[in-house]
Amino acid sequence: MEEVAAQQALAYTKKHDAAMDAVNELRKATPWSDVPHPKRWPADRVRRHWRERYASLAETIETSPAAYQMAMFREANLIAPCKTVNSGRHKVGARDAAIWLTAIEYARANPTETVYFVSNNTEDFGDGMSFPEPMDRDLAGLEGRFFLFTSLDGVLGKFATELEASAADVEALLDTEESRLTVTQAAWATSQRYTVLHGSKLLGESDEPRTVTLRRRWGPTAVALDKVLEVSAREVAGHKWYTASVRWLLAEDESPWGYTGERVAYAWETRVLLSPTASDKGLTVLDSKRPSPVSREDIPNVPPVTEEGELVLLGAAKRSGLLDSTPEFRPLLRRLARQATDLAPLEAALARMDSTTPGREAYERFIETAREVQAKENGNEA
Repeated sequence: MEEVAAQQALAYTKKHDAAMDAVNELRKATPWSDVPHPKRWPADRVRRHWRERYASLAETIETSPAAYQMAMFREANLIAPCKTVNSGRHKVGARDAAIWLTAIEYARANPTETVYFVSNNTEDFGDGMSFPEPMDRDLAGLEGRFFLFTSLDGVLGKFATELEASAADVEALLDTEESRLTVTQAAWATSQRYTVLHGSKLLGESDEPRTVTLRRRWGPTAVALDKVLEVSAREVAGHKWYTASVRWLLAEDESPWGYTGERVAYAWETRVLLSPTASDKGLTVLDSKRPSPVSREDIPNVPPVTEEGELVLLGAAKRSGLLDSTPEFRPLLRRLARQATDLAPLEAALARMDSTTPGREAYERFIETAREVQAKENGNEA
């Protein structure tokens, strides 16, 4: 984790320096106007972003103090995978050794699991067919359940079978309440990236949308599936997994300070991962492009804006696994969001439920909680 986060931070610094040089040259060629420099983020902020990003996709195995200590010992004594560089003047490899020893420790601590170690660093870790001494001794007793792949292609070849896929295979999975809420939350999570956005103010279905520039945080509250642009599929451990490029239509209220019902709309293209059969079927947004204005042809499909209070309760219902439990849940949450002055008790009530509660029972229990909250807000005893 720290190695890949460091690589991203160093790459950011290099690219930012290049951008600064380019802006300085542009400034010389534009003496009649100021050209602002790109903001420079601290390295800690860059590393934190990538730690969070990678952690959302994979579990991190912590390196033990013993592994760190042995890694430093190996570097000091030039024990593989450590070595010297610059004609023998500098010893390196403690990080490689720490990663290697962490994988070895994990394999020994989990005797029922098979470990697949993936690295294209064949010079230090070997090619998977043989290992440098004493790394071969590290593997003693792990024969048959510790393997090295030199690329992720080897992992896919081992575990995943490529399948035929079309847009029709994923449209029903994407066009759900839960998926739309996930995309809304993903849009909010990217809002810091977009300090200036171009959207479309919708004047009427027969009118050409007017492109507007927004210099505030992006906060769409409604999403509609537009089209699936590209899709691929693989089968892993008996489950189908789809990756797809998807275009969505999003809308937010024109005013960020009060609900007016007037819409500003955007088109947003994302890369997503989802499965119809895995236990965690939820949609994951892997990547996205900058939002853009919509066209006149898009207007009939742009969703009506949703109030933020409703989204708060919908998010709590989603986390509890109750969003699609009964068809009455969505209109109930909408009504409560508009009536309640304090949403915290309702959020807490949803958090106490889970997907094992039968839909009708969950609905009735939540109704009772909502009545209690409303009674307290009205100054009456429940």
